[in-house]
Amino acid sequence: MIELNIEVPDQFLEPEVICDYEVSKQMKEIWAIELDLFNELDRVCKKHGLSYFAGAGTLLGAIRHKGFIPWDDDMDFYMLRSDYDKLINLANEFAHPYFLQTGYTDQAIMRTHVRIRNSNTTACSSWEKQFDCNKGVFIDIFPLDGITENKFKDKTQKALNMIYRTVMRNKQPINFKQQPLKISLKQAAINTVVTIAHRDKTKAMIRYENNLRKYSDKNAKMWGNRTLVFDCPKSRRPLEDWMDIIHVPFEFMEIPIPRNYDEILRQQYGNYMEFPKDKTQGKLHEVIIVSTDTPYKEYLKNYK
Repeated sequence: MIELNIEVPDQFLEPEVICDYEVSKQMKEIWAIELDLFNELDRVCKKHGLSYFAGAGTLLGAIRHKGFIPWDDDMDFYMLRSDYDKLINLANEFAHPYFLQTGYTDQAIMRTHVRIRNSNTTACSSWEKQFDCNKGVFIDIFPLDGITENKFKDKTQKALNMIYRTVMRNKQPINFKQQPLKISLKQAAINTVVTIAHRDKTKAMIRYENNLRKYSDKNAKMWGNRTLVFDCPKSRRPLEDWMDIIHVPFEFMEIPIPRNYDEILRQQYGNYMEFPKDKTQGKLHEVIIVSTDTPYKEYLKNYK
């Protein structure tokens, strides 16, 4: 495994059975690299007075396992939009091998949320294979945005969100010759906007983020992660839930989490202390190629 800037206990890297699940040595090494990435995020956030906290499976793991979920292998963090925007502008704070991957720093992939990656490692998914982008082991940081109570404004915002995401996800603009002869006016309008916007993906990224932050101010009562699922039913919470932060043990470190974690986890997972019957192998978001000791540029060159 590569050298890290954190001190990893020797026994941590040994394979072991946790909650009747066999955690491999490679999984442990991935965990260690991700904890090192978390440490780098924490360093930058403390230096610049930014608030962040664990979410999704990382929050669940912190409470139920005091660390990683044994069959999971990623780390997810949330930031309120204002702090998230500041983090994006601090990309230069992350020196090699660390890399702050955004739609601005890695335009080959136009990612709609932030990843911090270790460039001396490899973690490549089937979807990422097509892009000439950074493919190191990573942790995810998602923005939390304010949600308007006006249903018409919310639907309009959602429609724009879909258009901008389509622009950034497509490598090429829409080929009208391959479109059906008869399509709805709605689809025709979307196709036209997507094609025009595709001419400048950076502008599309700016518009995408401006659209999401439209209601991210002190007047918004509810906030949620709208980058993956716009309606965000599992993360939609009152602003105060995202502002009251405590620290809890996570493996051999501590991470920040919302104080009201119980309600947040019940909303997302129901009876979250109950183990799932089917424990599937964690795959770093469908990762198909992994190396914890070789840079992705070198490793993928020889991978068939």
